[in-house]
Amino acid sequence: MGKVRWTGWMMAIATAFVISGVQSARADVASDKPAAIVVYPKIVVDSSAGVNTAIRLTNTNTQAPVYMQCFYTNANSHCSKSGEICGVIGLRNYACGSTAGTCTSGWLETDFHIVLTPGQPIEWDADDGLLGSSLPIPHGVCIGNRQPCGSNQGCLFPPHAGGFCTFSNAGTAIPPVAEDPFVGELRCIVTNDLGQPIPANDVKGEAIIETLAVSDNTFDVASYNAIGIQATGNEIDPNAPLTLGPGSSGGYNGCPGTLILNHFFEGAIDPVDSAAGRQAISTDITLVPCTVNYRSQVGGTAIVQYLVFNEFEQRFSTSKTVSCWQEINLCNIDTTQCARSIFSASVSGTLTGQTRLTPIAGSPLPTYGLLGVAIERHGDAPFGPTAPFLSDNVHSAAFNLHFSGSLANPDTITIP
Repeated sequence: MGKVRWTGWMMAIATAFVISGVQSARADVASDKPAAIVVYPKIVVDSSAGVNTAIRLTNTNTQAPVYMQCFYTNANSHCSKSGEICGVIGLRNYACGSTAGTCTSGWLETDFHIVLTPGQPIEWDADDGLLGSSLPIPHGVCIGNRQPCGSNQGCLFPPHAGGFCTFSNAGTAIPPVAEDPFVGELRCIVTNDLGQPIPANDVKGEAIIETLAVSDNTFDVASYNAIGIQATGNEIDPNAPLTLGPGSSGGYNGCPGTLILNHFFEGAIDPVDSAAGRQAISTDITLVPCTVNYRSQVGGTAIVQYLVFNEFEQRFSTSKTVSCWQEINLCNIDTTQCARSIFSASVSGTLTGQTRLTPIAGSPLPTYGLLGVAIERHGDAPFGPTAPFLSDNVHSAAFNLHFSGSLANPDTITIP
C-alpha cells in the first residue's frame, strides 16, 4: 500500500504527532498493483451464521489471456475423535463435546485452474465455486470457421475467412471450499497454458467477507485487497520451487521485512458512537507464512515479534509462532485473559496505537516471511473474545496491513 491507513480520527492525531516511524517504507510486495502471485489470507464460510466470502480476480492484461494455478488452503481444526469441525470460524466458536476429543489444527490444500480472457474480471462465492468447461485449454476459437486460434494454427490476427478470434474460459473449474464452515487461504500463481509459472504481473484481486444477520436481515460487509507478489522478470525454473527474494535475485520479489498495523486497543470504546450504543472495538489479524510446500502438503511456519507502541510512544513487546495459518484477536496474542493483555486499552493506557510485526529466526527455524490482513469490529459493549461474539449489531471493516522493507532471506513456494 502506498500510504498508511488510520483507524479513526484519534489514530490520525496520535500517530501524526507522537508515534515515530509513521511513514511506510518501500516494500517489495503490494496490494494495490498487478502481480504474478496473488494471496488472499482470509477466506471464511459459515452458512449457518450467514457468512460467506466473495472472491474477485481480474486479468489486467487487455491483450492476452492469463492462466493461473490456484490453491485453496483448508485451515479448519477438527475434533480428534469425532472429526467434527472446531475452533473459531467467522464469529462463532465451535467446541468439541466431552466425547469428541481435543480440537486439533489442520492444513490441507486443493488446487484448481483458472483461465481469464484479455481484460476479464471474474467473481465467485467461496461456498459455491464456479465450474466451467472440462475441455483442454484452447488458445481461443475463430468464430466463422471454428478453427483453433494459435500462433501457428489457422486463425490468426487479423482473422481470415471472415471470422474473428475470441478467447474462452475453457479449462476453468473453481470448486467450492472443502467444508462448511471453513476458514483458510487462497493463493493464485500466473502460469503459461502448460501450467508452468511465468514472470507476468497481470492479475489483481479482492475478497469481500459478507455476513447476513438472519434475525433482522442486517448485512455487514468487510473487504480487502489480495496481496500481490510481483515477478522480477528473471527467468523462473518450472522444475524448482518458486523463490521470493532476496532483492532481485529470485524470480519474485521478497516478502516484507515488517508488517505495520495501526489499530484501536482491545476494549476501547468508540469515541464517535460511544454515547448512543457504547460501541466497543475489537481487532483480529490473519497471518500466513510466505513459504509453503503444496507438493508435500506442508504449510509454512514463522516466528513473529510484536512491538506495540501506545500514543505516548511507550513500547511493549511479545512474540508468537505462526504455523500454517493463524487468525487471532490482538488480546489473545500474549494471553488468554484479554484484560491483562498488552493490547488491552486498560493496560496500554491509550485509545489507539501501532504494532510492528517482524519475522525473526528461532531454533530450528530461519527467518520466514509473513503476509496478513486485519478486521476491525465495532459492537455492543462488552464485546470481544470474552463476550458473546455473534451480535446483530456488529459492524466490521477489513484492511491490509502495511509493508516495510523486505527480508534478507528468501521464501519459497513449492507447487506440484
